Amino acid sequence: MKTQVYLLVFAAIIFLNDVLYGQMAYSPDTLDIPQVVVTANRSTRSVEDIPGSVTIIEAKEIEEMPAQNVDDILRYVANVHVNRSWGIFSQNASVTMRGLDASARVLILLDGAPLNKSAGGSVNWSLVPVNSISRIEIIKGPASALYGNNAMAGVINIITKDPVKPLQGEAGILAGTYGTIGGYLDVSGTNVKDGKGFMWSLNSFYRQGDGYYLNPEELRDSTDEKVFLKEYSIAGKLGYSFNSRHKVEVDARYYDDTRGQGRKVYEDLGDHMSVNTTYLRADYQGIFNSTKVVAMAFYQLENEFKQSESISSNSGKYKLSDRDSDKHDVGLWINATTYLSDNNILTYGVDLKQGTADVVNTYKTSTDVLTYEGTLDFYGLFVQDEWKLYNDKFVIVAGARMDFAKYHKGRLNVENPTSNTGFIESFDSSFTDNSWNSFSPKIALKYKLSNVNSVYVSYSKGFMPPKLDDLSKSGKIRKGFKLANPELGPEYLTNYELGFTFEFFEKLSIEPSVYFSQGKDFQYFVGTGDSIDTGSGELKPVYQRQNISSVEVLGAEISTKLKLLKGMYLMANYTFNSSKITEYTAPDSQDKDITGKYLIEVPKNMAYCGLSWQNKYVNTTISYNYIDSQWYDDENTIEIEAYSTLDIQFTREFVKKVTASLTIQNILDNEYIDRKGYLSPGRFITAEVSYKF
Repeated sequence: MKTQVYLLVFAAIIFLNDVLYGQMAYSPDTLDIPQVVVTANRSTRSVEDIPGSVTIIEAKEIEEMPAQNVDDILRYVANVHVNRSWGIFSQNASVTMRGLDASARVLILLDGAPLNKSAGGSVNWSLVPVNSISRIEIIKGPASALYGNNAMAGVINIITKDPVKPLQGEAGILAGTYGTIGGYLDVSGTNVKDGKGFMWSLNSFYRQGDGYYLNPEELRDSTDEKVFLKEYSIAGKLGYSFNSRHKVEVDARYYDDTRGQGRKVYEDLGDHMSVNTTYLRADYQGIFNSTKVVAMAFYQLENEFKQSESISSNSGKYKLSDRDSDKHDVGLWINATTYLSDNNILTYGVDLKQGTADVVNTYKTSTDVLTYEGTLDFYGLFVQDEWKLYNDKFVIVAGARMDFAKYHKGRLNVENPTSNTGFIESFDSSFTDNSWNSFSPKIALKYKLSNVNSVYVSYSKGFMPPKLDDLSKSGKIRKGFKLANPELGPEYLTNYELGFTFEFFEKLSIEPSVYFSQGKDFQYFVGTGDSIDTGSGELKPVYQRQNISSVEVLGAEISTKLKLLKGMYLMANYTFNSSKITEYTAPDSQDKDITGKYLIEVPKNMAYCGLSWQNKYVNTTISYNYIDSQWYDDENTIEIEAYSTLDIQFTREFVKKVTASLTIQNILDNEYIDRKGYLSPGRFITAEVSYKF
């Protein structure tokens, strides 16, 4: 029924446009060169030909934003919720879209290769320094028909810079509040001529900070310690163009950090986490007659070490433990685009990916050693056809993808257990293999009302696979004990969407959209009815993640951009999401029913307003963000309060090629509380000087 309604509205708009609107079309001579996007169809297309919601952030815009990390840039995009409550001291950010929680529901790409880890679905947002980014492409709504895993809410593609001169570079130093200092160096060059030659780039980044206290002063005790930060990265890229039709490129990155977690008892670094990431990518692009082929291999290894220490408030016992994990992801993606005619483009390909996790938990103040591991294999086949009809005014995109996955080599080993892990005796258990498949169709239609105005309607499905941490991991969690579920399956989302693009007199652009999403087999932690002693002297409940709920999301967003004066723009957006659990089938042992409750960590309302003024004196950007209240728990009894931030950045080129900037995030020093009850850093000031050559 919803599909028929959207199609009727779509047809009515086309009819009214032909009758009433035809005389208002702009002359093509007044238009700018159309933007192009790669992510929407896995090959270059004009944004005007994409029947969906697309946002592109160019390097020039990024330079003007008061951003410390890549995810900060996304805070200014409609319907993207970024949670980095500790600022630069957060181990990572949670980036969600379209009224859904959990980062694993958004596919993150780096130059087209996936960054989401199979183990937990998260992304290391610090892997790419802000100054190395050429553009960011954001595709909203399910994109599993092309990308499969994790693209349930959308896709974000971070595209890095390529050199355009024989030798170019940029160097910068920065200093800020909380004892923050850092710097970066980028050097690159190219000798490509007539389509043949090399290109290369090297970049590095370093930052450290003393940090701040997570707890308010009145709640601190002797174990409270400032969170701290020390991180660096280095990356290199080398490419060679054989001619205008064939080229290869390799990219290698390494990132290392150590971050304090705000508690110290005896150990020098106290509670802390260290992460080092190795990332490799190699791709080939070739054109054969009317077909373009892209073959890309990628590899990511993340080693994570976490140390935890505490003194029990009940027994006074000291506890020290560490977790050492290796998480691998490797894959090969091959896709081809065939131009069957000027009005018909066919895209097809195959994706292969494998993710593994190997985690060892060692309890230093007891005898417990807990190890778990597992492997997920993914295989995907996809095809998509695009047509332009009615003098290119009508665009139709239809596609489908079949994904196959297998979980195997799952294993849990427990040695010399005590109440610290909750196991009764030592054992070594291998899990039964599990496999599943997913079919993801899509159909979308776009009608160009004029050269700059359009309307689209779409139907699509997406899915998120189970994570290795949920399939294989058993052990203590904050609220009790987590039990592995090797039979866990993927969750699915069906989305219906209607959207518009309007532009008036080359001054004002407006992009509204509405959508309705239905999710099934959503994964939730539920109590099994069992309880164990996890070392606190009292019984704690046992939880397991299961596919037990259905969800509905009713949402809308609108983005606007107004040119006030030469070099002065006003930008604003608003997002509404009502994300409810419509069905909840808990096990018999579970006494709660959360049917009708809202999804956790999903703000119902979000808003952004920004002013950018580029001039010959001091370039200025002012940004305001509002995040509505969110539910902390499934039962909707604990609410995280709404908060807002006001950011500002001043930039000036003092002498040729030397630029200074002052960035103030959260200028009003609004110290909001996150879902764990910890303080945000409040006002954060950074000064930077850079030199381009």
